[in-house]
Amino acid sequence: MKFYRVSEEARNYARKVFRCHNYEAKQIKSIEESLRHPYREVDENIGGSHVSSNIAPQEAEAERVWTNEEFLSTVRHVEIVKNLIEDLSDDAVELLQARYLSDDGSKCRRPKDLPNWVKVSNQIHLSEDACRKKDTAVVTMLARRLKLK
Repeated sequence: MKFYRVSEEARNYARKVFRCHNYEAKQIKSIEESLRHPYREVDENIGGSHVSSNIAPQEAEAERVWTNEEFLSTVRHVEIVKNLIEDLSDDAVELLQARYLSDDGSKCRRPKDLPNWVKVSNQIHLSEDACRKKDTAVVTMLARRLKLK
């Protein structure tokens, strides 16, 4: 892997990916679940008309979802974060859990909604400065995996 200097803008984008990870994972799961078990209205028109489409509605929905670029980038982000977490040391994972991944995924969190560095450092028993340095290193790794410069 080629090493290069990552810009502050790329790091901020990577932080946003971490902040929204639980929310995005939950959204992907709900979309996949809705494709597996689609809601069907009961057709009151028993003797009814013909269907204008020759493919099933869930197939059309799956086609629409999997060709949506925004959804595909969300899936890519979630997979890259999962792979990064597997490759990190235990204390780095603990830092990510305490700082970015401690929510229920009900919404994408804003920066001011994150726990502050004092709380995080007390929770994982590292100094505040060490937490910030480790955070910068992990965020830079994510930015490189996302191929940001």
